[in-house]
Amino acid sequence: MINCTRPLVTVLCLVVFSSNASQLAAAEPDALEGLSYLGEEGCPDGLKSATCIMTFEVKGQAAKMLFDGMRAKAIREECTGGMQKIDGKGLSCIKSDDGTYNCDFGYHFAKKSFGGSAVSC
Repeated sequence: MINCTRPLVTVLCLVVFSSNASQLAAAEPDALEGLSYLGEEGCPDGLKSATCIMTFEVKGQAAKMLFDGMRAKAIREECTGGMQKIDGKGLSCIKSDDGTYNCDFGYHFAKKSFGGSAVSC
């Protein structure tokens, strides 16, 4: 049994278990679309800064699976106009009006834990 309580494992479990079994059985693995970056404002002293967060953005099919698997209710997000779900532990996913999906979360170096990202409007 996989322990889905650790933050990074939770994100990965959402990706794996959010889809129904027939969809997973038929799906071929895809390359993960996205990027990662350090927030320049939050990392003035590098990775040791108390406010330094490495942001991860996931796009495409993986972001759609995360969005669809999240149990939070989607609400209209003011910045993009898309529908947003937030899991309460730092994962945020948006379904844009054009049908694209984008999720983000962050790694907080000072806290040694995953949480919200440095993404803002």
